[in-house]
Formats: sequence, C-alpha cells, structure tokens
Amino acid sequence: MKISSSTEYAARLMAVLARSQSEASVSAERLSALENIPADYVNQILLKLKRAGLVESRRGQGGGYALARPPQSVTLGQIMRAVEGRVFEDVCEKYESGERDCRHQSRCAISPVWRKLAALVESYLDGVSLEQIMEEKPAACGAAAAGTSGGMQWTTRPH
Repeated sequence: MKISSSTEYAARLMAVLARSQSEASVSAERLSALENIPADYVNQILLKLKRAGLVESRRGQGGGYALARPPQSVTLGQIMRAVEGRVFEDVCEKYESGERDCRHQSRCAISPVWRKLAALVESYLDGVSLEQIMEEKPAACGAAAAGTSGGMQWTTRPH
C-alpha cells in the first residue's frame, strides 16, 4: 500500500484545522504556508474534503476553512476516502468488472489474503481520529527520522 501525497497533505491540513479550532477559520493561503504545500494543491484538497463533509468554508473577512465536525469524529480513513475515493485498492476488483481476464478466478489462493489485508487496513485507519493525532507528540520525518523508532503509541477505538 502506498500513501499518496494527496492523502499525506490532506491529513496534515486536517491536523492543522483540528489544532486551530479556537480560531474562526484558517485561510487556504495560511494552510499552504504553514504546511509548505503549493496553494493550488491545498485548494484542490480542501474542495475534496468539503465535498466529503469534513471541512466547511466561510466567506468574507476572516473567512477560510474549519473542521465540519469535532476532531474525535473524523478519522484517517474518512480523510483518505475523501481524497482518494478508497483506502485500499482491491487487486481482484479489476477482474470482476471484466476489465481483464484473471486465469485464477475459480481457485485463487491469494485473493482472500488481499481482502483480509484491506479490511485490516481500513479498520485501523477508521479507528485513528484527528483527536488522537493531535495528542501524539510530533516526531522527526524523512532524513531527520533516520535511526529513530518514532511510532505511534495509541490503540484504535472500536467502531
């Protein structure tokens, strides 16, 4: 499974909005500057998040974006589906639609593994809320994280 830059950026933007709840709203320009994400990309992501009902926009002076729901009710799974359409791509789905012919349709041993993995990944991401992310202490990323164990210590909440 590969996390796209859209998903990474969306999660970061949502974390900023969660931390900024005391403010009326945060402008797309400010979000872009705070997270070092190109403004056009921020606007595209915010539009997807708005369509999914995760953020709301406010017009006028002091306008911008805010969470549409409390941080404890927004999960990484919801954010990922808002920007990607799905959390985990079902490998076998392309064969079911007739797009291609799978020669193992009648007795595929690996298909159940992919489906179970998808269920586990989705369940995990649906159990991690923005509130939990806000409680996590920041860690180094990329080259700065080399040699550190990092890692999140929370347990997911049941649905």
